[in-house]
Amino acid sequence: MPRQGNPDFVVDADRGSGTLATKAAEIVDADSAADRVETRGGLRELDAMTEGLPGLTRQQRDRERILPRGTVGELGHPKMQRPLPAAEDERVPFSSRQKKARSKSRLAAQTALPTAQYEAQRDLVVSARRWRATNDSLSRYAGDIQELPDRELQQIKRVDRSIQTYEKHNDRGHVIYANVAMPAQINHSNLEGFVANNFQAGDQVAFDRYTIGTHQLHETSKHAAGDTGGRVAVFEIQTRRGAYLGHSDSRDDTSHLLPRGMEFEVLGTHPAVYRRPDGTTGSRTVIQLRDTTLEPDTSTGGNHD
Repeated sequence: MPRQGNPDFVVDADRGSGTLATKAAEIVDADSAADRVETRGGLRELDAMTEGLPGLTRQQRDRERILPRGTVGELGHPKMQRPLPAAEDERVPFSSRQKKARSKSRLAAQTALPTAQYEAQRDLVVSARRWRATNDSLSRYAGDIQELPDRELQQIKRVDRSIQTYEKHNDRGHVIYANVAMPAQINHSNLEGFVANNFQAGDQVAFDRYTIGTHQLHETSKHAAGDTGGRVAVFEIQTRRGAYLGHSDSRDDTSHLLPRGMEFEVLGTHPAVYRRPDGTTGSRTVIQLRDTTLEPDTSTGGNHD
């Protein structure tokens, strides 16, 4: 866990109590970080055991699992697997065609959602209080929802199932941008160096919480406009997971909800230039992540509806 340069602590990118717009990284001691890694590994082992139990339907397996199962559909075409940009690439706004394609999948998924699941998801992403309370609970126990009260667990499961429905209707890859505030002692003068030292290629990053990001770097940067200290970096995430919540029209909204319990590999960090719809440009410190969330064999049982 801790690298040689920092043997006593780890920067946990998802440990702090953030907001709808920004994750909050915290410095945690190496022993605590190692314990949380062990807990997450144990949860995945329990889910693998659940998948191996004979005689259960797909729905029963999903009900017993601790971490949500990925349910992504087949890619419509290899070109739909959206790659991470190179460091020198300018990040540009989404095209109208891209917005419309993802919005079409969103509408199809919403039509299929039971009311209880739709309302649970809506409450999570609209209410700042609910967002913070739910995510703080998930982070407190490193994703172990068995520790939570029944009512809270039920709502989390409903959100999980709503995201799974979106995933089934999606035939595209995603590059998602999510703000992350570094610890309070970091500012614009040392942000880039701190990020480079603590998010090195090959490092592992875990999100116990749900995450809201966007498909456009300039849009995520607008959400970080209050970062007067200059300590907010941005994750640039390659994944097929999650639910598109944005629009298909001229509104600058490409929001995307990622599921809880995800794991990533750091590919590197660098300054990235982005272009706004008005043609002006800006720059952000980017941490590139590749989705490496492990999934036990789910070949037994049918699809979960």
